[in-house]
Amino acid sequence: MPSRSELLKDEFVTVDFETANRLSGASACQVALVKVASGEVVDQMCTYLRPPEEYIRFEFSHIHGIYRGDIEDAPSWFDIADEIVRFVGGAPVYAHNATFDASVWRGLDRYYFTGTYPEQFYCTCRMARRLLPHLADHRLPTVAEYCAPGFALEHHRADSDALACAHIVAQLQRSRGLHALLPA
Repeated sequence: MPSRSELLKDEFVTVDFETANRLSGASACQVALVKVASGEVVDQMCTYLRPPEEYIRFEFSHIHGIYRGDIEDAPSWFDIADEIVRFVGGAPVYAHNATFDASVWRGLDRYYFTGTYPEQFYCTCRMARRLLPHLADHRLPTVAEYCAPGFALEHHRADSDALACAHIVAQLQRSRGLHALLPA
């Protein structure tokens, strides 16, 4: 859970991963990042990822629509690791259901011996449970609809999920009345 001052930082990044299977975070087949500064999206990055051969079995194509043929020419995490570090910089990073995205990110860093995992990583689902307890549930579609009613979420597309997460964080930044519920 971010502190009030952490939530109110002018710049933040959101992330979403899609994975090929449940074997390992190293099976990530897509990543999207959105950078927000002063309440505006200032940069976006989205790419398919080619998992290592031992993790390339596609078990979740029916969920995210990504198939082996989509990633044949995609970079590996190692190929884009420096770009990821530059993109995030020192900004706090948010994901909806961050437990999943953090485990994928750490799994990629472990597999490729990269050091890209951010210093501050927060969960908008957990934040929504605390700050928006009145919602029917705290799944991404529900929280995104509440925080960004006009946003057309294409759930389980990494770019759309990361953008929805950015809308959620931006709305929570603007909702000053909720800030007292955060740690100082």
